[in-house]
Amino acid sequence: MLPQTSNAPNADELFRRGLESLDRKQYQQAISLIQSAIEADRQEGASKGPRMRFMSYLGLALNLSQGRSEEGLRLCEQAARRDFFDADIFCNLGIACLRNRQKGPAFDAFRKGLALKPRHARIRYELARVERRGARVFGFLPRNHFLNRTFGALRHRFRQTFNKAPSFSE
Repeated sequence: MLPQTSNAPNADELFRRGLESLDRKQYQQAISLIQSAIEADRQEGASKGPRMRFMSYLGLALNLSQGRSEEGLRLCEQAARRDFFDADIFCNLGIACLRNRQKGPAFDAFRKGLALKPRHARIRYELARVERRGARVFGFLPRNHFLNRTFGALRHRFRQTFNKAPSFSE
């Protein structure tokens, strides 16, 4: 009698599908898939504990979904403490910190990620997105002048529309 083979996807496949859901902003589906990947990883016995990469992306998905941002931030911080050679983990931590209005720790995480991978597209995108105040549109007028506020808001919307974020799976 032949042993039964399971058609269930393995941990890496579930994780990949979770990242795709994260890219599509289907956060609840991403959370479910990544949690399934962590469980499958435990059952496969490939590692002693969950992979920190999986934990980091689970934390990011929790943070990007409604609510549960404290738990998501905690998972991202834990992953960064335990696996400090992965730029993606620091990128996720930086995004989670920004979502929790912690700019200082976010910039520290992004800086550590860039030290590991200087051309990391997602970190560069996030840093450009949250740059400190930009130059006034009309330098000869005060910052709070009606024209500077109006055209500054238009410039901001234009940049958000045309600067597409890199995917999480890059």
